[in-house]
Amino acid sequence: MTNNKNPKSNTREIIRLVVTLVLSLLALGVLAVGVAYTFHKYISINKDPDLNTQQKLQTDTLIIGILGDPSKYDELVDYLRSQFSNKVQISISGNKSISYEDARKSIISKEWDIAFTYSPMLSVAAKNNNYHFVARMFPDYTPYYQSALFTKATSAIQSLDDLKSTDTIALGNFNSASSFYVPVYDLYGKSLRVDMGHRGPEIKNLVKTGKDDMGAAAYDEVANDQDLRIIHLSKQIPGSSVYLSPKLSESDRQKITKVLLNAPKDIKRQANYGGGEEFDYSQLRKISSRTEEILKCANFHENPVDFYCSSPASEPTNFDNSLEISGKINGWTRQNDEQNQEIDTFSLSVKGGKIYQVIIPRKILDHVPDASNPIAVQGKEVKIIGVNPQKTQGGTFELKITEPTQLTVL
Repeated sequence: MTNNKNPKSNTREIIRLVVTLVLSLLALGVLAVGVAYTFHKYISINKDPDLNTQQKLQTDTLIIGILGDPSKYDELVDYLRSQFSNKVQISISGNKSISYEDARKSIISKEWDIAFTYSPMLSVAAKNNNYHFVARMFPDYTPYYQSALFTKATSAIQSLDDLKSTDTIALGNFNSASSFYVPVYDLYGKSLRVDMGHRGPEIKNLVKTGKDDMGAAAYDEVANDQDLRIIHLSKQIPGSSVYLSPKLSESDRQKITKVLLNAPKDIKRQANYGGGEEFDYSQLRKISSRTEEILKCANFHENPVDFYCSSPASEPTNFDNSLEISGKINGWTRQNDEQNQEIDTFSLSVKGGKIYQVIIPRKILDHVPDASNPIAVQGKEVKIIGVNPQKTQGGTFELKITEPTQLTVL
C-alpha cells in the first residue's frame, strides 16, 4: 500500500498542533495570574492592608471583655489570631448574664485587656482606671440616647406627679446609666418602692405583667411598644466605648488599636464597634455625682426608698484603735478638698454602737471592687484594714483611706 497523504498537509497539521499547545499554555498562565491576584486580594481584605507581615505582641494573652452574646465575637477572635504571629492566646470573658458590677470589677482589676463596655457608666469606670480609648460602640445607632420612665399603657399613672410611695419602680444595676443613674436623677424628691438589679428586657416584662408599676430603660427599648406608655424622657446620654487595658505596653496598644480599626466591616458590625472620637462624659459625671448626692441617705434594702436625705448621721461615741475594723455603712456625704478633689465620707457603725467617719477620695473609691459608687455600699458590711482612727477637734473619729486595698466590701 502507498501513503496518499501530502507532505505539505502533514507539515500544516504539525504547525496547527504546536500553535494550539502554545495558546493553551498562555491561557493557563493568564488563569494562574488571575487566581494569584484573587488570592492576594482576599488576603489583603482579611489582613491589615498596611502590614506586610503578621504583628508580634509582647503580651502572650488577650482577654476580650463583653456584656453581650459571645458568639458575636467569634469572627473577631479569629481575625485577631490571624493578625498576630506569636501565638497569642485570645479568649472571651463575659456574656449577656454578667452583672455591671462584675464587669466593673474586671475593669478595676485590669482583667480585661480589650473592654467592650456596653454602658457609658462602665466607660467612665474604664477612664477612671486609666484604660485607653479605641473606638465607639454601636456605631449604627445615634451617638447619644435617652432614658425613659414608662408604665403599662393601661396604667392610671400619667406623669411623675402621679407617683405615690406605694408605687414600685423597676430599676437596673447601680452601674447602668439609662436604668439607674439618670432616672434616679429625674426622680428627686420622690418616695417609691424599688425593685432593682434588672436588665432592660426584664424591666419591660415586669411592667407589662403588672408586677411593677413603672420601669426605667433606654428609650429605644420601649419607644415602639404599644403595651407601654412613656411618661418621662431624660437628658441626652453619651454612648459607650471600647478601651484597652493600661497593663498592655504602649507598643501593644498601638498595634491592637490599628488591627481593630482596620478589621473588615462585617467583623466590626458583628462586634458592635466602629471608628469615631471618644465621647465627652463630663456631663454624665455631673449627673451621676448629683444622683449620688440625692441618694446619700437612701437605703435600697428597705422600701419605700426616699430619694432625698431626711436625717443627719449619728455622732461617734467611742474610740477603737484596732487595725481591722468591721461594720455597716449607714450614711454618706461628699465635698471637695483644697485641691478640688472629690472626697467621700461614710458613716460606719460597728458593734457596741461605735461610729466612725470613713474618709476616702473618689479617685480611690473608683478602684475598690463592689464599690461602684457611694450608693452601692449603702447598708453593706465593710472591713477597714490597716487604718488607725484619728480623733478630730470636734470629737469625732476618722478612718482615712489612702489605698483601695484598705477598704473591703464584704
